[in-house]
Amino acid sequence: MLVGKCPSCGARYCGWALKSPRNQMCEHCGVGLEISDDKGNSYTGYSPFTAEEYKIGQNRNIPSPKGRQEN
Repeated sequence: MLVGKCPSCGARYCGWALKSPRNQMCEHCGVGLEISDDKGNSYTGYSPFTAEEYKIGQNRNIPSPKGRQEN
């Protein structure tokens, strides 16, 4: 069984629902849980508040339409 502990407030959660990213954060403070299993494996759960920032952008090496030359 999976066990999750909040590193901030100490709240504890347990169950297989911790496999899902939407259940891997503390309901009280939003921090990603420290999740461990029966085999001793542990990892930090997903939290949208601590996730890496993701930006969709254009490749900077592509010339703009004004910079292209007509053939």
